[in-house]
Amino acid sequence: MVPEPSVSTASTSPSPEATDAQPHATAASDRPSATMSADAKTAGLPDGYVYLGYGTSIPVGGPGDCTGSADIYIGSVEGKTITEVLMPENLVDMVPRKFAEGEVGYDDQGRMATYTVAAGDVEGVIGDRFCIYNGGLIGSLNGHKGYESIQPGEVLAINPDAVPGFEYKNPYG
Repeated sequence: MVPEPSVSTASTSPSPEATDAQPHATAASDRPSATMSADAKTAGLPDGYVYLGYGTSIPVGGPGDCTGSADIYIGSVEGKTITEVLMPENLVDMVPRKFAEGEVGYDDQGRMATYTVAAGDVEGVIGDRFCIYNGGLIGSLNGHKGYESIQPGEVLAINPDAVPGFEYKNPYG
């Protein structure tokens, strides 16, 4: 469970090198080179895909009525654990729906930060609700192994950058 942030009412798998608890890191120096040419970023990508960084590309557009997708990234760069939402500007609450009926928490800047799980919620549907391409990683981002269910009342980080004090805990390490 994430620390309770000051609120109002994430492609890849977890890296085996990640330690048990590390602060997330998203400084520009931790990201792939911003000077990489547009041609190098998109070389070999099929039409309709966008390059996000960290070797990750996703389809343009998003699930359902989403106009774009955000993507949860959990990995390691030069031995440092990285957890972030790529393209966070695409995080949009597309309204509660069956299997994603919980409450959204926002930080003091109005950014989507957390999600409080309602009974019957499913990670992938929560991801679809918020236009997250790989929403199935929401549990892993919050320390759950793949077979562990999220629980009603649990507060999940949706955008680690918007959750003060967020620390990724590798569920496998």
